[in-house]
Amino acid sequence: MTSHILSAIFRHLKSRPTFESVGIESYRKLLEKSAIAFKPNKSIKAEPFRIKAIEAQWLLPLHHNKKRIIIYIHGGGYIAGSINSHRDLASRIAIASDAKVLIFNYRLAPEHPFPDGLTDVREVYQWVTDNFQDSHKINLVADSAGAGLALALLSGLLTDGGPLPVCSVLISPWIDLECKNNSHVENREKDPMLSQHILKKTARLYTDKDLSDPLISPVNNNFTGISPVLIQAGENEVLVDDSKILSKKLIDAGATVQLEIWKGMFHVWHYFARYLSEGRQAIEQIGNFIKKYS
Repeated sequence: MTSHILSAIFRHLKSRPTFESVGIESYRKLLEKSAIAFKPNKSIKAEPFRIKAIEAQWLLPLHHNKKRIIIYIHGGGYIAGSINSHRDLASRIAIASDAKVLIFNYRLAPEHPFPDGLTDVREVYQWVTDNFQDSHKINLVADSAGAGLALALLSGLLTDGGPLPVCSVLISPWIDLECKNNSHVENREKDPMLSQHILKKTARLYTDKDLSDPLISPVNNNFTGISPVLIQAGENEVLVDDSKILSKKLIDAGATVQLEIWKGMFHVWHYFARYLSEGRQAIEQIGNFIKKYS
């Protein structure tokens, strides 16, 4: 059954238009429309609010640890994605972690290039630590480009001596925007979702600055002193080397790191957890990791 479902998802992903073929606005609308097929569990209560100009929501499971918070940073290549597109995934992580999740809309490129999105992420993190640091355990979870923003945030906290989350989870992180790692070539026929060509174009929509800048490609940072990190990546994605290289750098920095490369999986397969058992299993692992540290 899983093999049949996986094949159907692969066909769906391969048939999806890119921002290059339909334009960024249409690409965003298609991603929003696809969220209709991923409605969150009815037990989740959504509470919209704002952090200054930033639109945000609390996602509250029926039963959760009132002291445990997850800040969720959505993916979308820095050019797409929203609360709406990632509400189901974030809600599933909330339930698996027995936590309340804060998800928010950061500014997107190319209208808002680097560092605008990162500035919004920092603003949200600062608000959470200002309001909850003394009474709650704060965790960070992010996928794809959102994981790049999360790692850039963590790098800045390490440099500035700011309060760290108790742990972080990076799902299929895109953290080297130069797209120079071997897996871009080795997995180009296996990855149904991403390609080196598209990622390089997306990177240039995000910024015209030096892509090796450690705040743009945060894999280039020093991670000494970082709190525990779980990294999950799919065996077949072109970005899998980003995760492997980051894991080695974290270990070399003396960090506690758990790297999971999921056999046969693709970029952020968790998104399809409603249909894919491996997605549900990976989310369960995320929940276990967060509960271990918070």
